[in-house]
Amino acid sequence: MIKDPSASGEGPFPYDVLAPAGVTPWTTHADMRDVSFELLARHLMTPVTQQAWDELRTVRRRLLVDLLMYDVDLASELPLAAAELARLMASLPDPAESAGPPGAPVSEDRARLVADLVRFDV
Repeated sequence: MIKDPSASGEGPFPYDVLAPAGVTPWTTHADMRDVSFELLARHLMTPVTQQAWDELRTVRRRLLVDLLMYDVDLASELPLAAAELARLMASLPDPAESAGPPGAPVSEDRARLVADLVRFDV
């Protein structure tokens, strides 16, 4: 499981904080209720771990955290993504060929695109 990199809530991610106590997204709800005892036994109960446990011990709040997690098999997905990226890169025109000879005038379309992208706000 990987977490959504664009979802940065307040404070550290609860599963990261509770990992030393053996908490994962696959921890059952019954086991999650008993995590506080494990944290106390290992002297890991701090305000940060208490807040993380509070976020994961109720079903409603845990579902909100789990919504930001994705079950991805990286070993099988990465080769597919690399092949698709290589296919897309091969379909792009060669920039050296499309630019024309050195010193050639820039097309009006390219000049307009550059003018739209580059703004000199003073």
